[in-house]
Amino acid sequence: MDSKKINMKRVRDAIIWLTLIAGIAVVLFFAIHRKANAEIQGMEITIEAINGKEYLISEKEVKQILQLAAGKSITKANIKTLNLRKLEAKLNKDKRIERADLYFDSNDVLRVWVIQKKPVMRVKEISGSEYYIDQSGNQIPVTIGSAVRVPIITGVRDTFYSGIMQSNKPSRLKDVFQVMKYVFGDLFLSALIEQAHIEADDEQDIVLVPKVGREKVIFGDANNIEAKFDNLKIFYRDGMPKLGWSRYKTLNLKYSKQVLGMLANPEMAHRVMPVMKDSLTAEVTDNKQSIHN
Repeated sequence: MDSKKINMKRVRDAIIWLTLIAGIAVVLFFAIHRKANAEIQGMEITIEAINGKEYLISEKEVKQILQLAAGKSITKANIKTLNLRKLEAKLNKDKRIERADLYFDSNDVLRVWVIQKKPVMRVKEISGSEYYIDQSGNQIPVTIGSAVRVPIITGVRDTFYSGIMQSNKPSRLKDVFQVMKYVFGDLFLSALIEQAHIEADDEQDIVLVPKVGREKVIFGDANNIEAKFDNLKIFYRDGMPKLGWSRYKTLNLKYSKQVLGMLANPEMAHRVMPVMKDSLTAEVTDNKQSIHN
């Protein structure tokens, strides 16, 4: 008798659970069906700004890309007629976009979130071509009406091609990219450097132009990048305040553990001043001025 009661209880519990599951399934089915057939209530595009205020691509351009990919007006379509993965893929093919995410919110509004690629420099080839290069060495087109403030690179004789940054072939464009990538990751240097130029002589030195001061910084090639910039930082920190911010025409970082300064005064322009690491006091000789402990 007791076993019959237990079995009946189990049957009753099973029926209750099955009924609940079936009810939930029905509710979900109709909710999904209603959602799929619902009209889109609008589209909100959010583009993550570069440096808080700069854009490579506009909301208008994003909307145009989506409209072309969908083949119709998105805001007049039903939710089920849009393939969000396809639209995302189309946006992600744009060279200015790092990542795009699309989804519908609870109010049936299509939310479009765009993360832009982050340029480290803007290249002006002597051939006339102009473009950005991002942190990964990818080319980004320059478009009318949008700009990002990054160092401008001039005197470039190389022609960009896919894979140039990974190639083993010598390339000054690749060298200057490595230098600018380091600058991009350093707060002091990114605030200091506004341009780099590749000299036209046989050595093709990379020359940096600061935003302040009149001196140019001869960087040379892409070897010992960190050590060269460490020397420059020490010179700006310890040398410039004592010697004067307008004293030098050029600063040369090509040599190990020192900064060579060419004086700006025309009468002393032939004098070269080696500024040693940890230098504090000045000593003047017949043809050069050096700083040492």
